Amino acid sequence: MKRRATLCLALTTLTAVLSSCNTSEQARSVPEPRLQAAAITHPEWIRGIDVSEAQAAESKGVVFKDTTGVAKPALQIAKDHNYNWVRVRLMVDPNGEYALYQDLNYVKAVARDARSRGFKVLLDLHYSHWWADPGNQWTPQRWKGQDVTQLSQSVYTYTKDVMTQLRAQNTAPDMVQIGNEINGGMLWDLGRIGNMANFVKLTNAGAAAVRDASGGTSTMPPIMVHIAKNGNAAETVAWYRSFINAGGWVDVIGLSYYPMWHGDFNNLSETIRQLRSNFSWAKVYLAETAYYWDHNQMGYANLPYPQTPQGQHDFLKALTPVVRNAGGSGIFYWGAYWSQSSRWLIAPAWSDDDASRRSLFDDGGRATIGIDGLN
Repeated sequence: MKRRATLCLALTTLTAVLSSCNTSEQARSVPEPRLQAAAITHPEWIRGIDVSEAQAAESKGVVFKDTTGVAKPALQIAKDHNYNWVRVRLMVDPNGEYALYQDLNYVKAVARDARSRGFKVLLDLHYSHWWADPGNQWTPQRWKGQDVTQLSQSVYTYTKDVMTQLRAQNTAPDMVQIGNEINGGMLWDLGRIGNMANFVKLTNAGAAAVRDASGGTSTMPPIMVHIAKNGNAAETVAWYRSFINAGGWVDVIGLSYYPMWHGDFNNLSETIRQLRSNFSWAKVYLAETAYYWDHNQMGYANLPYPQTPQGQHDFLKALTPVVRNAGGSGIFYWGAYWSQSSRWLIAPAWSDDDASRRSLFDDGGRATIGIDGLN
């Protein structure tokens, strides 16, 4: 009940639609019962793929091909290789540069495509016009100058509208990320992690909007809180403990894991084990991972597998049991469709295209054998 009381306190500065958390319907349930319900809804092992670039690439003339060389729709290739979830990011007023095409109309189209092929959907809300990651969490222009109460209301209104529009076309997401790699907070500067009260107020506004647009706590999708702090188990556990103790709403935990930044498999395994031990009610997913099918352009050395299609496949094949055996519940591959980017990527300040070396499709748009690594 302490978490429930703390969350209500964190939401009291919002408008009346948010401040009614002392009623039985709008009150936040303690995490354990929510996650039992979520576990029944999503019991399967997730083989996920981030498809955020796929539609943009196809619209600019990229033809994706299966491993056999047969051209197919981008998402159908993923379906044919046993992926069961897709992940798609949503930006606030993106301008189409730096691979950021994902406004609401774009995401609605992706959701329709995904649902028509039988996928479940993880919606990744960036709450920014720019890449949201540990070093970038910038407030979009439309919300600049607002105080934390106004910004919380903006997050709530925006999130509720997104969910309402997706539900109206029968593509409500099956899981929702409130922020992306929010180690340092989100919606800077007000939402920096150094001001935990502000940060939690903002994330909880998003979670409450998902709840209210979904008809209540019992029918809403799980809320994922995603960070990229995977190299140190104790620090990762401490981050979530601090967030939860401050009243932060989290149903499931999402981690980024890239071997060049986040340590070896032993570090990953220990991180997941400790998260499951400390927060047994929360499933743990790798919300992002990727590996090179071709030599990286950033000079990363000492990577655990060769930077070849076979090495990419073998990395993913080895990763799955590490995550499973530690108590994790699934993996999403990031940047899978980052192929032939000269056709669709407008990025004048980038001197390399390292992400294309981690795609699951080669420079000809043909799937690498790595696409079967998570099977």
